[in-house]
Amino acid sequence: MGRLKTLLGVTAVAHVALAWLVSLDAKKRGDDAGKWIALTLLTGVVGAAKYVRDGR
Repeated sequence: MGRLKTLLGVTAVAHVALAWLVSLDAKKRGDDAGKWIALTLLTGVVGAAKYVRDGR
């Protein structure tokens, strides 16, 4: 059970970090950061990859 908690914690931190980076870039470019933050928080790398592909 300890390894599962560690994995979930690392995953949550990664999702938050990715969402923060996406929000910084979206705000810098004047885009609506809210939808990208939500997508990245929910899907992680998939949301960040979609942002890079669609957002630029």
